[in-house]
Amino acid sequence: MVELLEPEAKTPILGKTVYVLGAGASAHTGAPLLRDFLVRARLLLEGKTQLTRRDSFKRVFKWLDELRSSAYYVDVDLDNLEHVFSLADMKRQLGHDDGERLYSDLTHIVMETLDHCQLDFRRQHYKADRLYSSFAGKLRDLNEERRQRVRQSASSFEKDAIITFNYDVMLEFAMRQATRKIRYEYRHGRRKNPDLYPVLKLHGSTNWAICSSCNKKRIQVVPAGPLLKGEKARRTLKDGDRPSFKMVTHVLRNTKCKVCAKKGVLQPLVIPPTWSKAISNPELAAVWAAAVEEIRSAFQIIIVGYSMPATDTFFQYLAALGLTGNPNLHRVVVVNKDNSDDLKDRYRRVFSRSMYDRGRLLFLSKRFGPSEGVTFQHFVAEGQMHIYGGGI
Repeated sequence: MVELLEPEAKTPILGKTVYVLGAGASAHTGAPLLRDFLVRARLLLEGKTQLTRRDSFKRVFKWLDELRSSAYYVDVDLDNLEHVFSLADMKRQLGHDDGERLYSDLTHIVMETLDHCQLDFRRQHYKADRLYSSFAGKLRDLNEERRQRVRQSASSFEKDAIITFNYDVMLEFAMRQATRKIRYEYRHGRRKNPDLYPVLKLHGSTNWAICSSCNKKRIQVVPAGPLLKGEKARRTLKDGDRPSFKMVTHVLRNTKCKVCAKKGVLQPLVIPPTWSKAISNPELAAVWAAAVEEIRSAFQIIIVGYSMPATDTFFQYLAALGLTGNPNLHRVVVVNKDNSDDLKDRYRRVFSRSMYDRGRLLFLSKRFGPSEGVTFQHFVAEGQMHIYGGGI
């Protein structure tokens, strides 16, 4: 049992919690961190894995191998997805002949690598990752406990919200199975349903599609799951197997566009990790605006698996806008396996040292290993989500 230190955990939570999930919250599913993404992708290429976009993998790694000679003169991390994407993006914006293709190839590589996140297969059904399933179940229970505590009706009660930087849909698949009550926020002025949990995907999602044939930028949401509607699991699967998710390479690829009714034309809407995070789709701007509003009305914020890199001013500005005029924010809780002073300093620069000095910025750590932080698994599986998420 991991015992955490902060006495503030027992403060009753009367308002909603906003969970902010970074890459560290999805790492257990097989979704790589930015620094590991290309390593995982190369292993897929060099192994016996069947790849839908094998040519994209080959072109990108041929280009990267050619670039390594320039790394002798310029300090560029060619194993870091963000750095490589930024190089391809700059080639594209400068009009280089291969810039657009490399940029597209990298996007295909990211999506197909995420498609190899593994599911559980039990009792002839695909099951979401167990840790995310546990998170979804505890989120449901904590919200019901809080609703009873504040004695509000279901129609007036404001549920906890989830803001995530992650593209994959394992979380939503788990929540569909645990609650069947989630809503994506991606349209300005859309009427909110208080019975649903808001899920805000700041960088897009593997199940948010844009039709390449219609050339319309309106998002088409495909249900998060490894199967098409009416499709059954493969007969060769048996209990205990760990099949790949294949949200993009199977489900999107075989889903018809709602407008032109063509197959093979739906492309996932994502913002790649580059130095330039431009909003090319107005509905993604609506996601960011909704995230600001959720932060503005949060009673507490729990940030999981996000390292707050100094280069990512995006979230820092988002938090600044959201916290402006928030009179109810009680605390910010950081759940991260990194418990270094460097990480704490990065958070203090965003949330101000005064919050930390007043005990309102909490970094969770293990009692018998104060230099070791807390992983998402420790937070959920060992009871701390109930303590901090509910404050009881």
